[in-house]
Amino acid sequence: MRRTPRLTRLSGITGYGDFLFLGEPVEDEVSWHRATKEGAGDVLGDVRAALAAVAGWRAEELKGVLLAVGERHGPRLGKAQAPVRVAVTGRAVGLPLFESMELLGRDRVPARLDTAIRRLAGRGAPG
Repeated sequence: MRRTPRLTRLSGITGYGDFLFLGEPVEDEVSWHRATKEGAGDVLGDVRAALAAVAGWRAEELKGVLLAVGERHGPRLGKAQAPVRVAVTGRAVGLPLFESMELLGRDRVPARLDTAIRRLAGRGAPG
């Protein structure tokens, strides 16, 4: 599998960090459909529930949550990370996920996960 570089020019940073300043994540349908395969709703629900117990809301703690959820759903962190990344940022590729979640904060991350869970339940448009 060929990996796409995250950022090749500094001018491209806007496309990676805009989700931090938007009320909702961007809508990238290709990323959404790639990341929300069967079981993604269960992963998002488990991550959402586990985040409620996170005390300090630091990147390392958030990574620990995704590692634990990922282990329950499969052998790789990506099993949990891909749907969470798209739910939180709107894109499959971007800034480091755990630091992004830390910056977005304890209120915005769960709200975005809730939106993605509702979208998956209806398999409809975002909102």
